[in-house]
Amino acid sequence: MGIFLILLSIALVIFLVFKGVPIFYAAVIASFFCLLTAALFTGAAADQGIMGYVVDYMTSTGRLADPTAHNSYVFGLGNYFTSNFCIFVLGAIFGKLFDNSGAADCIANAIVGKLGKKAVIPAILLVGWILTFGGVSVFVAFFAMYPLMLSLFKEADIPRRLLPLYYFAGAGTSSGWIPGSPQAHNLLPSTALGVSPSAWLVPGVIFAIFESVLVVAFVFWYTAKCQKNGEHYEMTEADRKVIEEREAKGGTNISLIMSIIPMIVLIIVLNFTKIGVPSSLTVGILAAVICFFKYIPKGDFWSTMGAGSIGGVNSLFNTAAIVGFGAVVQAVPAYAGLCNILVNAFNNPYVASVATVGGLAGVTGSGTGGIGLAMPVVIENFLGGKAADGTILNPAGYNLEALSRCTSLAALTLDSLPHCGLVVSVISYTGNNHKSSYLPCSVVFVICPIITVVLMLLFITVTGI
Repeated sequence: MGIFLILLSIALVIFLVFKGVPIFYAAVIASFFCLLTAALFTGAAADQGIMGYVVDYMTSTGRLADPTAHNSYVFGLGNYFTSNFCIFVLGAIFGKLFDNSGAADCIANAIVGKLGKKAVIPAILLVGWILTFGGVSVFVAFFAMYPLMLSLFKEADIPRRLLPLYYFAGAGTSSGWIPGSPQAHNLLPSTALGVSPSAWLVPGVIFAIFESVLVVAFVFWYTAKCQKNGEHYEMTEADRKVIEEREAKGGTNISLIMSIIPMIVLIIVLNFTKIGVPSSLTVGILAAVICFFKYIPKGDFWSTMGAGSIGGVNSLFNTAAIVGFGAVVQAVPAYAGLCNILVNAFNNPYVASVATVGGLAGVTGSGTGGIGLAMPVVIENFLGGKAADGTILNPAGYNLEALSRCTSLAALTLDSLPHCGLVVSVISYTGNNHKSSYLPCSVVFVICPIITVVLMLLFITVTGI
């Protein structure tokens, strides 16, 4: 009964998010429901009364003073927020500097200029991939790329309902999990497992190339299919305004070399030094400030820095809100039984991590949320937990580098179901709807990653790595 109630609570989160309820309120409502039903139907509140139990497990901060104390919503949210503050906020500031300085535009224009406007598909996909692999967030990269995408779609007569497909095919696939990526989907598992962001380098790169080939092949095929069916680019008034504003703005003064230096610095420091993720991101920001300062409009420097930090905090809070719900689930008595089912269902942490991270990413509509919820379960139940100094015990000797790579990829499988905030935002902003645009998008950011991660698990099984 208790396990069914937990699953019902998870279903409630999905339902509320689908209905447009903000993720914080959806998580709080589902947490109340989980605790209340546990108190009413499983006797969990026998010692302190139903309301006392619910309030205590929602608001208690006991674990701050006593690690053996029970979990609570507030503790789960706060602990995740503080643990990952630097990754989210510093990463967002780094991306915002690229946006407001014109560096993102410069990189995009250089790629298009090199490939030519006739090579629309590889140009747009490559721009999105490079920006996000270089550390620009998927939200910031979209707004930087959108005017350029409209101009190219108009030039090549590509149906505008494919705008989300092109963006996600470049910015929302392998750039987030390939070894060395500074995106949170790569950094969170590597940090949790104590391995390098470039862990499992050669196999990881090979599988990233495989996924990219699948994605590019599908975009070429689907675009040709649409054009063969008589679909064309249909200019809207909003499109015309965006294109005119871009043309009136003209080119950026920043050079390509200056634009890419901070990206190169960040990737090198992140992957070839041992100063840690927060320090690496800080070095990247300092490089961006030095390179971009004079290109940011006069008087806008601190507003740019402020906008970046606020954007990072908002993204972090939304993820932490759903992790708080996970903390509540872990606190109810039936959670132990659910873990036993998980352990019995999967006999190794690679499959368990992929299944739990991917599934919970689908529940939350967030890959980082799925990682935050699932990694503690995998570490505790499959790797033996952590030592006093925070290192993974891992008595069975599992390959933590391979596990980190599997987890990073799994986070980018079911995270982009229709209720995902980024998916909703991009489809809505481009003036499209789920009916016209979501299905082809789902192939590149759900189907292709799932195929890739399944092959990755088969490779691990066959080779014994």
